[in-house]
Amino acid sequence: MIKDIKELFSVIPNYPGLNITLVDGFGLKEEFISFCKSQEATLYLKDFDKSLDKGLENKFVKIEKFDFSDKRYNLHSVLYDFAFVCCDVNELSLGEIAKKFYRVIKNAGYLYLFVKDDSVQNIIELLEETNFVSVNAIDSFKDTQVISAQKMHGWMKV
Repeated sequence: MIKDIKELFSVIPNYPGLNITLVDGFGLKEEFISFCKSQEATLYLKDFDKSLDKGLENKFVKIEKFDFSDKRYNLHSVLYDFAFVCCDVNELSLGEIAKKFYRVIKNAGYLYLFVKDDSVQNIIELLEETNFVSVNAIDSFKDTQVISAQKMHGWMKV
């Protein structure tokens, strides 16, 4: 079991200049901000509850308005090396959410979803149908299961 989110950061290589996005429903933004500063990575905080302080923005932190129903999840076509969705996601809309993240994650980039334990198998199948590969339930954190999925080079667009 992942006791601290910092354990999950071990999957992120120490390469300056990485682009990481976070949709945070668990109050993890401070840990992500600290990690990204230490790695010289850029963190794109998705502000869907409009409660984030713009004072957090700096060289390593960008705050963007966000809603899962947005047509696109960024203004660039492909930007993120890692995407973390740390909030409750409705399984019925997860197919559309996965497609939108697939479009904005770089080739060989990763998507990490935090989901309820009882829906893990359905979500793994849904991610595979959305062209993600290496889909695995890797561990549990805060009563949810963490699922990783990778976008590979040359795979078809969704």
